[in-house]
Amino acid sequence: MTIDPRLAERRREVAEDRARRKVGRLIRALIVVAVAGGAVWLALSPLFSIDEVTTTGIAASTAHGVLVEHDVVAGTPMVMIRPEAVEAALESDPWVADAVIDLEWPDRVVVHIEERVPTAWLPIEDGWGRFAVDGVQLSTAVEPDVTLPVIELAPVVGGEADTTEALGSLEFVAALPAELREGARVRLEDNGELWAEVGGFSVRLGRAVEMREKAVSLAALLREQPVPGSILTLIAPTHPAETPP
Repeated sequence: MTIDPRLAERRREVAEDRARRKVGRLIRALIVVAVAGGAVWLALSPLFSIDEVTTTGIAASTAHGVLVEHDVVAGTPMVMIRPEAVEAALESDPWVADAVIDLEWPDRVVVHIEERVPTAWLPIEDGWGRFAVDGVQLSTAVEPDVTLPVIELAPVVGGEADTTEALGSLEFVAALPAELREGARVRLEDNGELWAEVGGFSVRLGRAVEMREKAVSLAALLREQPVPGSILTLIAPTHPAETPP
């Protein structure tokens, strides 16, 4: 059977065009693979690996160890760092109130840590605990020492003081001037009122509201040198009262 030369030519052109398209697709695929491979190599190269880790705010926490555990160290490729995961691991330490990881490309990581500060001793089930102002327990001891005020309430269970009285008492002692914190004590009476011993005076605080304001008002009242033995009443912090002995 004889094929029309024009039809044969057309078939040849179609076949050549199909072959060219296949070669073109192959070349483009090879270029994409090469570019992707180059990008991966570049991302994992020393050029984009950690050269410096800068930390701020670390004093009592285990933050340095957590950073090592999560490979936030010199030589780790920047793309391997997951800031959210590292932040969550850092904040699992009770001492860490907040953690922020900043990746400063191409080769620097900045770690910002805000640590909690011990505020007062509170009783726990098997001794005493040092607590931060937000009610998080930081450490334990058999007996409290004089470095912090003492808050005498029902024992805290579970490592977090979350009652209104506990949080209010912590807020109160945290707002006292440093010279008044040493030896300060806060207790809860049977009638639900809070009382304190500060600077040698008995202080009636009332309910656990406006506790920071009560601390500020008390400090101002003590600067006026009340009569020794007086009872100071701060149920309304804007109207403090002094009852002489």
